[in-house]
Amino acid sequence: MPIAPALAAEERRIEYHIEAGDLGEALKTVSRLSGKEIIFNSEAVLGKAAPRLQGSFSADEAVRMLLEGSDLVAQYRKDVIIIRGRSEPSGDLSDRSAVQSEIVVTGSRIRGSEPVSPVVVATRSEIEKEGIHDLGTFARSLVQNYSGGQNPSIPGGGQGTSENVSSSSTLNFRGLGPDATLTLFNGHRVAYDAMSQGVDISAIPLTALDRVEIVTDGSSALYGSDAVGGVANVIFRRDYDGATVSARLGGSTDGGDFEQQYNIVTGKRWTDGGFMVAYDFRDVTPITAKQRSYTQSNDPTDTLQSGEQQHSVVAAGHQKITDSLSFEFDGQFNDRSSRLCVNYTITDGCHGTGADIRISTRSWTVAPGLKLALANKWDLRLGSVFGESRAEQLADVALGGSPYLTQRGIYTNRVQSFEASAEGPLFSLPGGSARLAFGGGIRKSKFILDIASIQSGNAVPSQEFVINRTTSYGYGEISLPVISPGNSVPLVNRLSFTAAVRYENVSHVGDVATPKLGAIYAPTRDIAFKFSWGKSFKAPTQYQSGRPRSGYSQIGATAYFPPSPISGTVLYVSGGNPDLKPERATNWTVTASLTPSIAEGLRIDASYFRIDYRSRAVSPIPQNSLAFSPIYGAYVTLNPTREQVLAALAGITTLYDQGGGDPTTANVVAIVTNYLQNAAIQKIDGVDLAIDYSFPAGPHDRINLHGAASYLESEQQLSANQPMVQLAGILYRPPHWRASSSIEWQHSNLSVSGVLSYIGGSLDNRLPPYVRVGDYKSIDLIAQYETAADIGALSNMKFSLSALNIFNEKPAYVRTTSAGGYHYDSSNYPITGRFLSVTISKSF
Repeated sequence: MPIAPALAAEERRIEYHIEAGDLGEALKTVSRLSGKEIIFNSEAVLGKAAPRLQGSFSADEAVRMLLEGSDLVAQYRKDVIIIRGRSEPSGDLSDRSAVQSEIVVTGSRIRGSEPVSPVVVATRSEIEKEGIHDLGTFARSLVQNYSGGQNPSIPGGGQGTSENVSSSSTLNFRGLGPDATLTLFNGHRVAYDAMSQGVDISAIPLTALDRVEIVTDGSSALYGSDAVGGVANVIFRRDYDGATVSARLGGSTDGGDFEQQYNIVTGKRWTDGGFMVAYDFRDVTPITAKQRSYTQSNDPTDTLQSGEQQHSVVAAGHQKITDSLSFEFDGQFNDRSSRLCVNYTITDGCHGTGADIRISTRSWTVAPGLKLALANKWDLRLGSVFGESRAEQLADVALGGSPYLTQRGIYTNRVQSFEASAEGPLFSLPGGSARLAFGGGIRKSKFILDIASIQSGNAVPSQEFVINRTTSYGYGEISLPVISPGNSVPLVNRLSFTAAVRYENVSHVGDVATPKLGAIYAPTRDIAFKFSWGKSFKAPTQYQSGRPRSGYSQIGATAYFPPSPISGTVLYVSGGNPDLKPERATNWTVTASLTPSIAEGLRIDASYFRIDYRSRAVSPIPQNSLAFSPIYGAYVTLNPTREQVLAALAGITTLYDQGGGDPTTANVVAIVTNYLQNAAIQKIDGVDLAIDYSFPAGPHDRINLHGAASYLESEQQLSANQPMVQLAGILYRPPHWRASSSIEWQHSNLSVSGVLSYIGGSLDNRLPPYVRVGDYKSIDLIAQYETAADIGALSNMKFSLSALNIFNEKPAYVRTTSAGGYHYDSSNYPITGRFLSVTISKSF
């Protein structure tokens, strides 16, 4: 039910002077002046007039007065007002965007469709109220995400299986890897980052953001490769009217991580179009070992968290060309530089014995498109994407106080794609119109690796290759609303079914078809059950396919334990594999959603998920010296023929003689094939919980509560004869539990929030005795105040103070297995410590 009458008195009131005229323009004016997002279908307000609005009103009151007599209805929520026609869905859906027929919610390609998969929506305002000012930090705060993989919080030398190639931030749902979580910008793909095939979410400044929509369910049937763990869609502001400038200063009380951030967003709206441009500059100092009490045994110059200087620009716009044809556009540019000090000893410094690494990353995307609205309520779209990400590392390596070499690594990813799609109604069902979405396209991607040593100013290549890949695809999705609330069927408030299928052909890899089925059953308005089942896949990364193979000629009697059963030379082969096939997964999720009528504003969601992930690309022998253990027999060829030896050597780029001699003439008694192969099986399951409750606490006060938790089980088998190994809850792997909760008190123009974050502990099983590593808890406090719109020079200003991790919680102690190791788990636990910041912004 709309709750505007109950909330209007609590919202801040603004003086409006809007003359009678176009309803759409009047609603945009209310949105701009109030700062409250108003979502509506341009077709729904087309030709409708708004009455004159004069006086002081809350945003909800103003909208209610403008809609009077328009045959439109509105749903009023904390940060958004959703306007729809009376024939559209009732608004009992799970997400604020799903009830708005123009907007497609991530997790479905059908307008107005209720997703069967769990969807997490975070608006810009909600993110800021948690004291977060960049999307990289936001990604690491998600309870479904694992901070390992590629992130600036990973020390320069890496830790576990995590790395820091380009100081970027990539999503990694369920700990399946950055390449198994698909990240979209404005609904389309962008170029991958560095070599992990993740996408740098921190390239988008928060000021350009409308919201982030996250689907924590396999979605390859809708979006193709990489969506095994889920999909994140970073949605830009569509347009803007006016300008807002902002400045932020903050820093860690333990030292390091001093941040300066300055940005501006501006744009213009007009009757049939609009645009938005946002620019953000961010400068962050690094955190070094000398600044933290738990790294005093490391070299004081060690970089624990990389600093950076980043310039980001985002633009978006739309323009009606005719009554039915529209042009849409979005683009982004990001330029970031950072530096890492990696030490090989604990005393010499990176200029003595270590590496001084400078990183420069530049990415850009351009995505124009056309939309044609047909008379039969079908929409046709034609879109394209062009983009590139280029990361360059320059490492000055020193040994014993003297320069040793300078190494340069350039990782270039390019993408271009074209897609045509259509969506619209098919026929009528008792619960509404059956709708169909279908489309197809082609995507070309290129990965260029260029690693070289710089000698006397000249580049001497040590590893270089170019991999081109073409992916052609087609998809279809159907939505069948069988029963809706208007049908008045006993014990069935809503019943609907969805089905989707996608076919992809990946050059040099193969083709794959992935289906997905879903159902929603709501016996009453208060509770709904959702079920989804589907297949997902991930094509091998271009680095995995193109990485050169290396060979090692070794003595079988001494290099292995147990030794080779036959005396002689062993040819050990590692590296990439051009014959890798897609990794495949089966996903299913069951969700229960509770929205009790007796507690308006309360929502509780609980989901159980399971992923059976197979044919994962791995090096199947985790410890090289154990190659002749019986469990690895499938990867060892004993007494190979001369043809088999020559065939193995033909695929090797570099051969290292480690005592075995020249394999072309020596007696090769065994070939060990430990290059990447589709061998591993992974099983993942767990539970996600979320609760939201918003209620008035007085004539001018409101309380907003939010909580989220995720429990994860994960195990992996590297090859057929090996045992299952636990991953979740193990050191440097995702923990079993992650949770976050917040409480916000709103009083007129003042907002005060508190956030509690929890990251579970782990087991350190690297060497006996096994020991437990403690958990991590932090408490944040954030206050925001907005001035009124009519107080002169101080009008339309926002002041924000944040104190994050106010008790200065530190990561738990971890044993080290080497003198230069780190006594904490950087894959899971932050090292920023207490962080204080102030932000000031003004709108014009």
